[in-house]
Amino acid sequence: MQVSVLQEHLAKGLDTIARAVANRPSIPILSNVLIATEDGRLKLCATNLELAITARLGAQVDANGETTVPARLLTDLVKSLPSQQIDLRLEGNKLKLHCNGSHWELPTTRASDFPNIPELPERPSAVVPADVLSKLIDQVVFSAAKEDNRPVLMGVLTRFEGPRASMIAADGYRMAMRRAELNAPVNEALTLLIPATSLSEVARIIRSEDGDVHIAVMSGRNQAIFHHKNVDIVSQLIDGKFPEVEQLIPKQAATSTRLDLPDFLAVCKRAEIFARDANGITRFKISTSGEVLVSAQASSGGGGSERLPAEVTGKDIDIAFNVRYLIEVLSVLETKRFVLETNNANAPGVVRPVTEDGEIDPSFVYLVMPMSVR
Repeated sequence: MQVSVLQEHLAKGLDTIARAVANRPSIPILSNVLIATEDGRLKLCATNLELAITARLGAQVDANGETTVPARLLTDLVKSLPSQQIDLRLEGNKLKLHCNGSHWELPTTRASDFPNIPELPERPSAVVPADVLSKLIDQVVFSAAKEDNRPVLMGVLTRFEGPRASMIAADGYRMAMRRAELNAPVNEALTLLIPATSLSEVARIIRSEDGDVHIAVMSGRNQAIFHHKNVDIVSQLIDGKFPEVEQLIPKQAATSTRLDLPDFLAVCKRAEIFARDANGITRFKISTSGEVLVSAQASSGGGGSERLPAEVTGKDIDIAFNVRYLIEVLSVLETKRFVLETNNANAPGVVRPVTEDGEIDPSFVYLVMPMSVR
């Protein structure tokens, strides 16, 4: 194998696949990156067996070949090099790298020992604009469980049907659901339970990108593949039934509170400074006189409160939430205002975005459980 590639292109490709490299693998080769030539381009692959990412780079290929090298060693070396052409040449069990007077050798392991990474079939199941998919992911993925006590809650229930897509994530304390209209109907209906960590990687790679993402399920392998331009992301799917959390959304609200989102978010961030060592407990005293009193106390002492103007309909209520759960949802909404719907201090609250014309956006809903306050 003999290939020439620009340093910035190789560095970007290695960054793209980096999070699929296994940290402490039981199989040593999983800490390596596969380097191969393919159709006149350079292909980089990494996998931890749960997630695999492939990036293809423009390059000058003088001789075909493939090998694997330690991912961290190659990445650190390439990032340290100047923005010049890098020449890679495989000689025996060494990958030789030359760049602007630098000459380095990396140990290799044969490519045949690297796991086989599936590729997108000719006919994908769904084609979704990158901006639509990244927004779907960003607005729900943070609500998935971080611990594996209930593996299904570490996934995001993802549906593609007709011209619509939806995602739901929940961790037992909050739930986020987002729907979106697609430019064209999908080729076949899909219901997938995808690890939140995998979807976070999809969003990271396609965020701010144009074009479409092609999605397919690999039959018989319990895997989904996302293809965007020169990148493939392959994820294992989660077995199990996702709970029917949609039925937890209250049908009515005793109190509806409309607030300025940036101002309320800023107050919540200040409250969290004191609430973070008290399990995030923050009280929200909502008054029909047209204000919300936000207060938090640190377990070690100190605290405070702030008042915010609000449009309140219904009845007064004094309720507490983990303020971090409110900060996370408000940080991903794109509207200037939102509504907080509540019923009583022991019932969940519901957050919905409010559009410029004052209408509630039906495409997103966020449910958060209250906290008890002594």
